[in-house]
Amino acid sequence: MTRILTALILAAIVIPAVKWAPPWVWWALLLAAGIGAVVELQGMLTRLGRAPWMALSLAGTFAIALSIGFVPAAAPPLLTAVVLAALLVALTASGPLAPRIDRVMGTLFVVAYLGLTGGYLGALGTVQLPGANDRGDMLILAMMAVYVGDIFAFYGGRIFGRHKLAPVISPKKTWEGAIAGLVGSVAGALLAPLWFAQTLPVRHALALGLLLGSVGIAGDLAESLLKRAAEVKDSGALLPGHGGILDRVDSLLFAAPVLYSYYALFLAG
Repeated sequence: MTRILTALILAAIVIPAVKWAPPWVWWALLLAAGIGAVVELQGMLTRLGRAPWMALSLAGTFAIALSIGFVPAAAPPLLTAVVLAALLVALTASGPLAPRIDRVMGTLFVVAYLGLTGGYLGALGTVQLPGANDRGDMLILAMMAVYVGDIFAFYGGRIFGRHKLAPVISPKKTWEGAIAGLVGSVAGALLAPLWFAQTLPVRHALALGLLLGSVGIAGDLAESLLKRAAEVKDSGALLPGHGGILDRVDSLLFAAPVLYSYYALFLAG
């Protein structure tokens, strides 16, 4: 019950921010969540011996995310600048050489993982479907596909789960749960043309349900890989019933660039 209540509170904050508030409100919320995500990821990477440089991680993550949202052409040179900056910091740091390289790799991982995907997540909150009256429908579609799929996977796995999906990475996940999750993702995506995004063709909603459900499972397993390697149960404890921020957005981080690319190729006017 706590898990569902937390999810409803988050939805009540995010949906008005993306649909009716000025775009900067959504970006402010996203950047605030990004600080927490960077801190959580830093904690896991530190346990793995690859502690990022926090200031550079934050600056690089925000720079990349904002560039994708507002000036996409600036993202490659900014990412190049972050790589060079991390190496320069390593050159001027003290101590043994190998740990300096570990910190470079940790820093670049944070920026790439959270900056690139977070940028597309931010951009989804500002795009508008042709014929729609307001923006944000693409982000809400991503949330519906991912989180309805998550609910179906959880209960489908508990009821029908027999065959392990990735026993070393996430022992509780099953193929039966994954299939139930895909069904849930399609159901969640189909709510878009029936409810909040009526200009979206049903065939696209169906395709996106399957696509986002699949990459959402991959995103969840990717974060499970990090947690399993770092030997932690959750990325944090900020969200009751969910764990940390990364625990709640891991699937969305994979879904966002896929959905944005689909939108740009097939749906944008």
